[in-house]
Amino acid sequence: MRRFILLLVLGIIYATSIFAQQKFFCEIKGVEKDLSSGLKIVFDFGKNSVYGSLSYLKSKQKIVDDKGEVIPFNSMVDAGNYLSGKGWTFVQAYTSVYSGQAINHWIFFKESNSIEKACEGIVTKEMYDKTHK
Repeated sequence: MRRFILLLVLGIIYATSIFAQQKFFCEIKGVEKDLSSGLKIVFDFGKNSVYGSLSYLKSKQKIVDDKGEVIPFNSMVDAGNYLSGKGWTFVQAYTSVYSGQAINHWIFFKESNSIEKACEGIVTKEMYDKTHK
């Protein structure tokens, strides 16, 4: 009887841990830079708005390295490969227009227990600035 209860409790704990995982989403947004070639690419984890009133996409949502330097991405594919390398899975891509400017959107997801766990190893400029004041 004790073994049965122990197995039941362990089964419930195991089942709870499986179901505790959920999907977290990230959107990579890319827009052509003004007066230069290439794209301005930002990562949207849903925590803050990435649109600036004049600059289209906020630089604080760019990804930085451990020194706080912005990681330059050559293309949407380069940014997608970076996110994929961190365990995120591609879902879909589409294009929209914001203030007359075409914006590329790539959607990714990752299953995790929390958004913090899902984003481990990924630091935005905003997150870096908050922790290194």
